[in-house]
Parts: sequence; C-alpha cells; structure tokens
Amino acid sequence: MNRLSKLAFLFSGISFVSVVVVRFLIGAWVPFCWLSLGLGLFFLIFGIYKDRSFFKEFLTMKTTKEGMSMGVLILLMIGVLIAVNFLGIRHYKTWDLSLAGANTLSEQSMKLTKGLQSDLTANFFYKKGVEGNEENRRMFRELIKKYQDQSPYVKLNFVEVNEQPDLAKEFGVDKGSGVAFLEYKGRKNRIEKIDEQEFTSALVKITREKNKTIYFTIGHGEKSIQEKKEALGLGSLRLMLEANRYTVKELALSENPVVPADADVLVIAGPTQAFQDSELNAIESYLKIGGNLFAAVEPESKSGIERLISKVGIEFANNYILNVVSTVMGKGVNQGPTMAPIFSNENQITKSFGRGEYTLFRSAQALLKGEVPDGVIVQELVKTTPDAMAFPSLKVQADGPIGSYVFVEEAKGKWPEGEKDFTAIVAGDVDFIGNQLLYQNLNRDLVLNSVAALAKEEDLISITAKEPLATQMTLTDTKFALFLFVFIIPLPLLLLGTSVGLYLRRRNA
Repeated sequence: MNRLSKLAFLFSGISFVSVVVVRFLIGAWVPFCWLSLGLGLFFLIFGIYKDRSFFKEFLTMKTTKEGMSMGVLILLMIGVLIAVNFLGIRHYKTWDLSLAGANTLSEQSMKLTKGLQSDLTANFFYKKGVEGNEENRRMFRELIKKYQDQSPYVKLNFVEVNEQPDLAKEFGVDKGSGVAFLEYKGRKNRIEKIDEQEFTSALVKITREKNKTIYFTIGHGEKSIQEKKEALGLGSLRLMLEANRYTVKELALSENPVVPADADVLVIAGPTQAFQDSELNAIESYLKIGGNLFAAVEPESKSGIERLISKVGIEFANNYILNVVSTVMGKGVNQGPTMAPIFSNENQITKSFGRGEYTLFRSAQALLKGEVPDGVIVQELVKTTPDAMAFPSLKVQADGPIGSYVFVEEAKGKWPEGEKDFTAIVAGDVDFIGNQLLYQNLNRDLVLNSVAALAKEEDLISITAKEPLATQMTLTDTKFALFLFVFIIPLPLLLLGTSVGLYLRRRNA
C-alpha cells in the first residue's frame, strides 16, 4: 500500500469521525455533515482505486477467501439470531401448567382486553427506598404482562412520585407505597389490589361508554340505600354500584306509577308493605317491554310482589332455611347465617364460582318452581347443601324437612302477553345484599354478576380470584413401610457401597 493511499484512508477516517462528532455535539444534522460525509466517501474510494492491485491480490488469496467465507457465515448466523429474537418478541406463546390455571386470564378479562380500541395505560406510582415497592412493582409487571399478551394497546408506566410530581398530583397520589391507576380515553380508575379480579373490575369501569341506571323502589318498607351504618341497610351496596359506574336512583311508584324509560334495572329490596295494584301493573308493564328486575323478598312478606313473580313460575315457600351442623352432642341447627355453596355451572352469573366457596344468607326462604308459562325459562342459581333444614318460623322447636333448597333463581324470556324478552333474578332473602353480609365470601360477586347480567353487560360480569390447587399425597402405613424399605434405606446404602468400591478399585489399580 503506497503513501498516497494511506493518506487518503486517513483523511477518509477523519471525515467520518467529524460527521459523528458534529452530529453528537449539535444534536441535529447540519449541511457540514453532508460535506464531511462526501469527503469521507471520496477519499475512501480514491484510496481503494489507487491501491486496486493490492486489494485485488489480497481478495484472491486463499486465506482471504476462507476468512471471508467464515465472516459471511458469522454474519448470516447473527442475522438469523436477530430475526428469531425479533419474531419471538412480536409473536410468542405461553403455556399455563398450573392445575387451577392461576397464570391464565379468565375469559372475561381476555374478552375485555381484546376489545380495547385505544391505548390503556396502567400507571404505577412509587417512591424509591420505600419498603415493599420493588416486590409490588414486580407483581404489577407480571400481572400487566398477561394483559399485554392479549392486546398491543395495554401500556405500562412506572412513575416515581418525586421525579414526576405534576403527574402524581394529577392523579392525587401523595404516598409512595405503590398506587396504581388505569387510564382509558380520559377516564381513570384506581386499583386497590394487585390481582386479576381488581384489575378487570377497574377495566370494567373505565371501558363502559355510558353509565347504566338502577332504580330502587321505596315506600313499602324496603331496605334503604341511604343507610350506611345499620347492618341491614343497603348503603354499602349503593356505594359499590356507584363505584362500578352505575347510576343509582330511588323510585316512588306511589307518586307516579310508571317505571322510567331510562331504567336498566329495577330493584325491589325486601318490601314489608303492600304494593298498590297500580304499582304492580307498572312493574308488570315494564317487564312486558323487556325490563329487568332484581327482587329480594323476605319470608312472610305480604307485599304482593310474590303474586307478580308467580306469573313466571317462581313461588315462595314462606319458610326459614337453616344449616344442620355436627357437634359433640350430635346434629344441631345453626341459627346464624345460612351457607349456600351449590351454584349453577351453566349460568353466566355463577359459573365462575369455585368449589369450596359459598354465599351467606340470613333468615332466607326457599324458592319453589311453579307453573312456568310458555316462552319463559327458570334456572336455579344458588342452592344449599342437601342437609339444610326448613322451619315454619325462627322458633326452632322441632326438626323440619331436610334437603337442598334454592335461594336464588333466574327467569327470562317473554312475560305473558309481553313484547320483548325480560330477565328477573329473584332471591328469598334481602340481608345477603345488606351492609353486614355484602362483602362476605361470594355475596359481592353474586350481586355484581346479577346486576351486570340484568343490565345486559354479560361481558362485564365480575370474576372470582383463582386460587392454586394443592396436590395431596396420603400414605398408608403399608405404603410408608414399602417406601421406607424399598427407597429411603436401600438408596443411600447403594450409593455408599458404589463409592467405596470405586475408591478401592482406583487405589489398587
């Protein structure tokens, strides 16, 4: 290589370095960069042309060809690895091998996520140095990853409160223990717990385009939705519905016997006084045009609602159902809340409820199946175990009939002489939606699922958190002895004998 070529390559290198340095210092591409780039290419081409015989001889050497072949193979391998990683990031598949499917989203969560039409941002606010933040961040990242697998619109944003105080102030965050918010189309909702149930519940609230309206009848001794402290009040139910972006209103049919046109759901919660005929006619007219009713009726009620409900084949037994329990003195009757752990596996309201879970009712009456008219389907949703007992009153003096009793039923179809399909969910108790029992076990899920089904929001039905299933191994005395003398004792002896034998063999070799 002659001196002129060396100078040309030197100037070419200086020109290319100048392009990089100027671009980095100025932060933008300026005309000088074009000039320096052009000079670099000119000197590079000139140097190669000037020493073309040298490069020709170099490229025709055997070692050069072999080296270039190896270089090409290396470049191809690097290209393949890049392509595989790129495709792996864009298109991947996961498998959940847990028995309970704890690492897989429910059908509802997947349906909601796939239905997103714009970016859903999950903002996680934290402060550096606060205990537990790293673990919460890890759990939240793993949870969001499941949703991101279903939709490219799901975004995750970690916000350090001290570094972005304006954003923290906008969301009302002043603590650093780890607070999360979902944001979608300008709507925001806070996430209280890091689990699928809470995340999907928040997703339900912010994806609903329009609030549904729920009316509670008043004026007949119904439980009050304004009562927050009394155990049997419905203040907690009202707050829960409003938190799920439902509009809750009271309805006095005695003043104007017409169900409003914007009523998505009509609730009759434990009436103790009689409805007037005009009020019952208004409710029936509402159901004939496709209305949705949630009726919770206590035993010994004389409100007249039972006569209306009987038209679609649901009768009230007017009794009291209690659980039978085993004690050291024999079988007894538990006069506390009655457990109902049997749910319909087919109905969308209860099919997500797991085994071993239950709902709680207080002084509930059984529902009976009467004469179901054509075009109406009645389905049992919640039942007691087969060893529940029925009594005519709460004065338990003698044994009553034992069996499995239905507490909640759903009727749907066309009301007799109706125009559109109605849906009615009927319960033989109102206390299970009261302040004291609403958040006990599955009561909350039963209520929210029922309201979602009545409001024609089946895809927004709440879900129950999945719990890992444990595989148990029970060893009898015979199996344990066999395990001990066949595996536990012989295996160490075998390993010890093998080790001693190898040692002696190598020593005497």
